[in-house]
Amino acid sequence: MNQYIQKGENFLKNCLFDGLAHSYDVVSREYVKPYPEVTGYLLHYFCQRQAVESKLIEAGEKLLELQDTKEGGWASFYDLQNLYAFDTAQIVIGLCSLYEKTKDARYLNAAIRGGDFLIRMQREDGAFFPIYDRRAQRVVCEKSIYDIWNGPFSGLMCKLTEAYQKLADVTGEQKYIAQKKKVADFYSKAEYIECTHPMGYWLEGLYCAENYELVEKILTGKVIPRIRENGYIPYREDLPYAYVSGTIQLGIILEKLGYRQYSRMIREYGRKVQSNHACGGIFQYADEHGNLDYHVHTEINSWGTKYFCELEELLERDS
Repeated sequence: MNQYIQKGENFLKNCLFDGLAHSYDVVSREYVKPYPEVTGYLLHYFCQRQAVESKLIEAGEKLLELQDTKEGGWASFYDLQNLYAFDTAQIVIGLCSLYEKTKDARYLNAAIRGGDFLIRMQREDGAFFPIYDRRAQRVVCEKSIYDIWNGPFSGLMCKLTEAYQKLADVTGEQKYIAQKKKVADFYSKAEYIECTHPMGYWLEGLYCAENYELVEKILTGKVIPRIRENGYIPYREDLPYAYVSGTIQLGIILEKLGYRQYSRMIREYGRKVQSNHACGGIFQYADEHGNLDYHVHTEINSWGTKYFCELEELLERDS
């Protein structure tokens, strides 16, 4: 294991406690935002790489506890009123991965209930309603909530193809493949998303759906022209900072499609960001030189660090 992955994984393990992943605020020096969605990310990440440790079991148990017993979905952060389709999908993947390691049927059953929730949140044309209001017992589809990411039916929801694929892999049921195809068919027509993090989600979903032609078209026409010599990509063209996780997500997609020159540039930018804090994690927002950017907040997040470790491993494996 190279030093960058080791440092990143140390941060990920440190931020996973009381059953949930957290971000770390470098100014207040405290962990914030207990995050069920990203806990799903970390379960999947570590279950692919190591034996199941007690922290992962604790996380799995916490996610079972937090699942809505009636609807099957999960809430986000401190918002207990709403269940989120996107967050639920990432938790489904994590629980499927934990089931594969432990063979504990409770994790698989919870993942299947989460998959049922996703199917109910999906329109016949393949689009997802993003939120379910538990109190009002109705879906919420307000453009204002998702305006920065191109509205409530934004292409970022294409990433939910991954949850359906994982459920199909684990259960062998073809109904999930049919749902996945509906997702891909709808979001293949999505409007281009300029913000790097949701664009990364969109491209990940299209890649899972094997729509490589469209992914390559976006990479060559919209992504590569934005990459600076040091691997920095502004979050949006008119902003003076990167959403670092989004930058690294794009690096992973570039590597998978053979654009190694650019994925290596992005890896070097990620390493520069990582070097700017001793904890080994990755700032959520950083400037062109990898320094913490103060425009939004001062946090190191677990999902960006997870993606950084994945990019390091992918480049190491492909070299």
